Amino acid sequence: MNDLLIDRLKKLAASKTWEECSEKDGDEFFDPNDYAGGNIDDAYAGGKEDGGIELAREVLAAMDIKW
Repeated sequence: MNDLLIDRLKKLAASKTWEECSEKDGDEFFDPNDYAGGNIDDAYAGGKEDGGIELAREVLAAMDIKW
């Protein structure tokens, strides 16, 4: 894996997921509807983005790379 890809993964891994944003706002329970507002397209896009963040974190952890 080249340095450019690792840098991109680190940047993505450092992003906040919807759930982390919810916790930061002091919400005890994560409710995707608070972020998607009932819009299925927004919910889908948010899930895709969060999935990418989680995958980047998993790949970096598997390679023992701190982000």
